[in-house]
Amino acid sequence: MQLIKVCNRWTIIALIILNTSCGFNKKTINDNYTKHNANYDNFSSEQIDLKIQELQNSNTIYFDLNKYNIIYKFIEILDSHVAFLLNNPSCKIIIEGHADERGTPEYNIALGERRANAVKMYLESKGVCNHQITIVSYGKEKPAVLGHTEEIYARNRRAVLIYI
Repeated sequence: MQLIKVCNRWTIIALIILNTSCGFNKKTINDNYTKHNANYDNFSSEQIDLKIQELQNSNTIYFDLNKYNIIYKFIEILDSHVAFLLNNPSCKIIIEGHADERGTPEYNIALGERRANAVKMYLESKGVCNHQITIVSYGKEKPAVLGHTEEIYARNRRAVLIYI
């Protein structure tokens, strides 16, 4: 119980720091993403829409059973979203957190929220502003696929980034 309180305090402190530093030294942050960057300032709205459609093709982050830590193999996907969001501060996303059908509804909603929040925290740690991100948890209410196998459960343990 004491560990949870300490972790919650550090999470709150991290959120405060991220919120107050949003926009601080963005040039340095942007320089870290040159491999993903394009000069979006010169893009038309149609070109930006095409980039969003491209990003929507790689918008799902999967998680291990009962976990909400981001798996290394999804970092590159998240970094491509970071690069786009940093270069398009008017773009906003919703991060949906999901769980498989096992567990109580309350547990699955909380787990989905932790998954969505983990993705949000990653994006913010890379410089994406808090006001660009909204999270929502659906728990087990919106499965990607139906069924009762480990493979299907794995496909339902996810966070999905949706541009709005």
